[in-house]
Amino acid sequence: MENNMQPNDELNGLIKKVKRQKRIIVILFGILVLTALILAAVVYDNYDYLIFKNIMTKGYLYEDSIQNIVDSETEQTESDIATYFDDAVINIFMERLHEENGDVYSHLYLPAQYTAKITNDKEIGNSCEWFEFTDNSAYLSIRNFTDESADFVFENAEKISQYPILILDLRSNPGGYISSAVSIADMFLDKGDVISRETSEMEFLSRTNISENAPVFDFEKIIILQDENTASSSEILIGALNDNLDNVVLLGETTYGKGIGQNTVPLKNGFYFIATMFSWETPNGDKIHGKGIAADREFTVETLAEELGIAPKIAD
Repeated sequence: MENNMQPNDELNGLIKKVKRQKRIIVILFGILVLTALILAAVVYDNYDYLIFKNIMTKGYLYEDSIQNIVDSETEQTESDIATYFDDAVINIFMERLHEENGDVYSHLYLPAQYTAKITNDKEIGNSCEWFEFTDNSAYLSIRNFTDESADFVFENAEKISQYPILILDLRSNPGGYISSAVSIADMFLDKGDVISRETSEMEFLSRTNISENAPVFDFEKIIILQDENTASSSEILIGALNDNLDNVVLLGETTYGKGIGQNTVPLKNGFYFIATMFSWETPNGDKIHGKGIAADREFTVETLAEELGIAPKIAD
């Protein structure tokens, strides 16, 4: 009986194996067809540009003119026209767009420019500082919003939180990564508090940033120093704290008013493209673009002393 069953078991196993292989072949074929259709759609959508590029880079009679334009736009010498043609076209279009709508934030980063930007951002992020200002207050200066600045606040949170009053200096802070501002705001707010809301023409980019953790800080008072150069992610942090907490005082000037955000996309050959993709508003729904966030009081030595509860010295 056992001898009769063994061949049948082997046959059934072989049949199952063949069926599995057929399913795999069908799935792979389906993926191949889908990929081909997607590629065909992409080529069709970009047909005009692809034809234009092919002619201008391979068949145009006055090739020297194309060479000069590509070299000028990419800041190179004797660059390969076919390789850098797209980057030159993007740069020319963005320059025209600047003239059309004044959007100075959307542009093409050349490789050297992007490398320099990242290096500079890290150096500024590493220049954040904190120190004891008075017996009951700590001074924290955040120069920009990068991974380095967020790490600095996190690493020094335990020491800073020992003081009942925080002086948060965001003057001349131009902004940076929204994720960094959100991470820092998260340390001040209750879990579930809204930090900011972002709205984009591309629905999947629209989102509400919400505090995900219990607060690390619990100050009696937060004094934020701001000026006309306090912008972007700095304003996100100010809006988040000012709208959610009742112990925040804003000293200084109305902030810059940059209520729009950009996404950075890596391209070939070390180029990066940054484009304005969304606007944002504060937790209370305030759209600050072009308006900024007004200060509660002017920043002077006297107003700071008053907020700190320091009695002015009376001359004899």
